[in-house]
Order: sequence, then C-alpha cells, then structure tokens
Amino acid sequence: MATAQLTRRITTSLLNNSLHRPAACCQIKRYLKIGDTLPDIKLYEDNPDNGISVRDLYKGKKGVLFSVVGAFTPGCTHAHIPEYLESADKFKEEGYDLIGCVSVNDPFVMAAWGQDLKAEGKIRMLADTKGEFTKAMGMELDCSKLLGNIRSRRYSLVIEDSKVHTINEDPKHSGLVCLLCIRNLKTKAQVMS
Repeated sequence: MATAQLTRRITTSLLNNSLHRPAACCQIKRYLKIGDTLPDIKLYEDNPDNGISVRDLYKGKKGVLFSVVGAFTPGCTHAHIPEYLESADKFKEEGYDLIGCVSVNDPFVMAAWGQDLKAEGKIRMLADTKGEFTKAMGMELDCSKLLGNIRSRRYSLVIEDSKVHTINEDPKHSGLVCLLCIRNLKTKAQVMS
C-alpha cells in the first residue's frame, strides 16, 4: 500500500512539474472560438473502427466536451473525471444530452479507462488518436519528456448543435479551470433552490 501511494505521489509530482514548464504554456494559440462550428474531425470510441465526426456527434445536441492530458494519469483519474461523473445527472436535468471526454490516446486505452471509472452511460470516452482535434483547438501540450508525445491541455467546451458556446481553458494546468462548467452548474442549482 505504501509503495502505491509513493508511486502516485512521485508520478503526480513529475506530471505537475512537467506541465508547469514555461515552454509548455507560453504560446497558446486557440483556433476554435466561441460561435464556431466544431470541425469535421473523427474521434474514436472503443476501437479504431468506431470513428465519428465530433461535429456529427454533437449535431442537434446540447453537450459538454472536456479534455484530459491522458487516460489513467493521477490528477485526471482521481479528481478531474470524478467531478464530471458526480455531475452527470445534474447535467441531464439541465438539458445536456451528452458529456464527452477527449484525450490524445488510443481508443482501447480510453475504453479501458472508462470501464475502470464506471463511466458508461454517463461520459463518452473519445480518443483523439493523432491529436487532430487537439490541434484544431490549439490546445497542444508538449508532454514528450514524461508521456512520450504531444498531449492536450485541459479545457472544456459547452456545445449547442455542434457550435461552441463556451470555452473554459486551464492555462496553469491545475485541472480546476476546466471544471468551471460544473461549478457554475452547481452554483446555479444552489441559487435556484
């Protein structure tokens, strides 16, 4: 047990230090803006044969799409995803049809992570296998020293009928800013109560 905790602490420390490098967060280019239609880029669910255009996925729907640095990374697994899972029913009550999680990973890893988190029926686990959607967002994050490749910065989108309604980005890689849509939803619910 102590070994697992130590490994988690070391991994979290390495990941946090890697993601806070000035070179990784200085040049932020956002290509997709509020009001833009989602690009016709395929994301993959469960396996490489199950690709769907992100534009088609959100067509006629109100939803949230959020990005994580990587499947099974400590911060995303223990803090980021659980908030979305806990809020999934509240999102449905507020009229959201779809919650998607995207990461620069392969679809097998995303599917296994979703099963591990018991996300089925709550969050669609989507793989941006080549990082094309991440590049279209302008949210690339150089994690080559720690994770081996370019990954995605943390962000969330509120989408209505394939159009970007809101963008929450996490410039300091804390994992908190991208949860604004959840926190705002909780605040709204408290005000309405």
